[in-house]
Amino acid sequence: MEDPLSPESAIREPEEIRLGCSRKLRRIEAGPYFKAILACLLEERWGDPHILELRLTADHGMLARLEGELCFKRFTGKESDLIRSIHRTGKAAHLDGDELGYLLAALAKIKKPRPNR
Repeated sequence: MEDPLSPESAIREPEEIRLGCSRKLRRIEAGPYFKAILACLLEERWGDPHILELRLTADHGMLARLEGELCFKRFTGKESDLIRSIHRTGKAAHLDGDELGYLLAALAKIKKPRPNR
């Protein structure tokens, strides 16, 4: 049983969790578009295409705005499919609970309505 006071069980800062998640996920074998979605959720850039922003539609579809585009043009699939893919990929990449939670929370953030700019 792990000692709850050991350094390994210390509470990590969100940035530490994000970096751990990023380090593990950038090594996985996946299509370039799925990796670009993961990179966007982690606020990083891993090759092409570079997704600047993701948005959910009213019917739970996901749209992406790629670098160099002014509007959301690329349909990336259904939210539920992405959630399943994140879980599957997280298991393959050996994400811990904090890291998987961070990634799913990043996805949940794009569901919140944005104030008008």
